Amino acid sequence: MRVRWGSFWLAMAAFAAMGFLIAPLVMVVAISFTSSQLLRFPPEGFSLRWYYALIDNPQFIEAAWTSFQLAVACSIVATLIGTTAAIAIYRYRFFGRNAIYLLLLSPLMLPQLILAIALLIYLSRAGLPGSFLSLLIGHVLVTLPFVVRLVLVGLERIDPNIERAAAVAGATRFEVFFRVTIWLIFPGMFAGAAFAFIMSFDNIVVSLFFTTSRMVTLPVEIYEYLEYADDPLITAVSSVVILLIVAMLLVIEKTVGFTKSFTAVEHG
Repeated sequence: MRVRWGSFWLAMAAFAAMGFLIAPLVMVVAISFTSSQLLRFPPEGFSLRWYYALIDNPQFIEAAWTSFQLAVACSIVATLIGTTAAIAIYRYRFFGRNAIYLLLLSPLMLPQLILAIALLIYLSRAGLPGSFLSLLIGHVLVTLPFVVRLVLVGLERIDPNIERAAAVAGATRFEVFFRVTIWLIFPGMFAGAAFAFIMSFDNIVVSLFFTTSRMVTLPVEIYEYLEYADDPLITAVSSVVILLIVAMLLVIEKTVGFTKSFTAVEHG
């Protein structure tokens, strides 16, 4: 059997790249079980003391709850707006259609720092700085392009004959949309909502500009904690976040096929 050395070295390079990306996460999780007072790898001993310390830390718990509420609200709002916009762009031809599509995708082309500064100036003049609503607006702007693109992929996969068959059977346009179309694009909507949730929960750039002393998200709390402490408590927090995100991605992959959705985006 002939060995295809090109494919072999390509696979080795891919595994090496994956290992390089995953190694820091493995180190963080490993250090979270250390019994030492210092951030040190390899970890010294085995202990759950930092996870118990995390449970007893009200600041991280409150920040995690704030991030969770914000991420849920962001995923709902971004999915509703993104789905509506994607259907309008895909199904209808109107003046400024391409401009609106590019506008919706523009946050992908701008650094989040520039976007956050511009949004801070605008919302400050509107009287909305440092509020939950301002955080929500910023997170929706950042996550909206991904929802729009994933829903567009779902729309491109729909066989128009299915909707025509429903219409021929006597269904109204309203019934066709809510009983047929919405379920056909549901995988794209669900993947977009999940991706919006993860991005919102993990966002720090936009959150830094709109958090206050009474309303802090988990990534900002982690950032502020690192400024004056260097104990392994921060690795326990990070490990819990990593575990939750990985679990969510696995559930999404098993239910709607997250990998297939993003493959379609790359080839769409």
